[in-house]
Amino acid sequence: MNAEEFPVFGSFPCTCHLVTEDLSMAYRHTDVQLSFESFDCGLGTSLSPDNEWVKLASLIPWQKLDEAYQSVFNKSAGRAAKPFRELYGAELIKQRTHLSDAKLVEAIRDTPAFQYFMGRTRYEAKIPFNASTLTYFRRRASKISDLIRNIITDEVREKLEAIVPGAHVLITDATAVPIKIQFPQDASLLNKARLNLEEMVFKMAQGLQVAIPRTYKRLAKATWTEYSRHPGRQAKARRKQIKAQLQYIRRDLRYVDELLSQGGEAHLTEWQINRLAVVRKVYDQQKYMYDNKTHSVPDRIVSLSQPYIHPIVRGKAKARVEFGAKIDCSILDGVIDVERFDFESFNESTDLAATLDHCWDTLGQYPDEVLADTLYRTRANIALCKELGIKLSGPELGRRPKHVDAKQRKLDTDAENRRGAIERKFAFLKGSLGLDLVNTRTAESLVVEVDSAIVLANLMLLLGIFSIPISVITHRAGKTYQINYKVITERPKSAA
Repeated sequence: MNAEEFPVFGSFPCTCHLVTEDLSMAYRHTDVQLSFESFDCGLGTSLSPDNEWVKLASLIPWQKLDEAYQSVFNKSAGRAAKPFRELYGAELIKQRTHLSDAKLVEAIRDTPAFQYFMGRTRYEAKIPFNASTLTYFRRRASKISDLIRNIITDEVREKLEAIVPGAHVLITDATAVPIKIQFPQDASLLNKARLNLEEMVFKMAQGLQVAIPRTYKRLAKATWTEYSRHPGRQAKARRKQIKAQLQYIRRDLRYVDELLSQGGEAHLTEWQINRLAVVRKVYDQQKYMYDNKTHSVPDRIVSLSQPYIHPIVRGKAKARVEFGAKIDCSILDGVIDVERFDFESFNESTDLAATLDHCWDTLGQYPDEVLADTLYRTRANIALCKELGIKLSGPELGRRPKHVDAKQRKLDTDAENRRGAIERKFAFLKGSLGLDLVNTRTAESLVVEVDSAIVLANLMLLLGIFSIPISVITHRAGKTYQINYKVITERPKSAA
């Protein structure tokens, strides 16, 4: 596993270990843009122009995204990769419908609107590609995921500003994106580590043709089985089990080091070598917590298969601790964007300066007002906003006065109600776009899913505005005329 720089989100880089692949394929770029009228449904009836996916297809700058995707490929020869629109369109459909990769390709096979959205010229009643293709696509797309999000976000912001110009109000807040993992328990984590080590010892001993060391795995299994059959375990029993598992792992690690010194690494797979490094760190963390009688340690690993996931203490009513990533988001003129993405917990109030700089880079000016919760009202942030001439909502620092001015109370209430727009957007991202519990195994997939949800949220906002019929009433020569129409967007020239 090679370490490489993870994509930069906002102004904050996140470094992770990624699985890289030999990109021994080329990408064939095409300038042909499919038109709605040229799509052959093949069922005797045409697609409805009011279909959600038909409308969304016209709002996405596919050609710009296709050009950005070409930067991922470093070869001009070899087997041609699938078109970007086909794979990214499938990813957006997956995010919207909450389907697995296997179910998604079947849904695409059965739905003409999905195939049109993916850029197909005609409907075909067959699976478009293997479900594993999306896994490799997400691995490539994660390198330019922030670029894809920025291209679409800028396009949406440009169209919204042309329709609804006005004062620039910035709303900012942070939320967690939990990942679906088994709830971590120290004893079960150590038991899995022990099983992995026993398999490595057996495989290396067989490969080196030496006697298999005695790992007492039958006794260890009996000890674990006896412990796991009693759900109402006391703290004393848990501590005893952790001590036993630590002893088994310490012995197995000693055998592993002896076999590695004899050249046993050649008989391990790349996955086992990476897992061994994770097991060593888990043992060190659990040994430290056991010796010091604590349940907290820096960069605590809670999953052997996903070591990049760490506990994020949120203090919410639903779950005090969540396991996944934390994102700092902002809404500027209705468009949501990601300011910071991290697998570690952080204080979002320290990101306000960078968020304001991002606003300057986007609009060429600072916002007129910032709506944020009380966590952001630090002395440093208040001084910064005052220096830049920005109004920062919220009550004054210090003790709350006995008599609050009724006018000021009304202004604070109004600001808090307007700040609720970002909470509603978070609810939409988690409830309708699948960020409430992401079922993914890799950091790359999580990045792409978060950015896809952000992109869809902005596109749905734009779609809602463009779908509203406009009625104009005018008077001329003593008569009243009412004109009803919808917003019409310019369509690129089609080759069909």
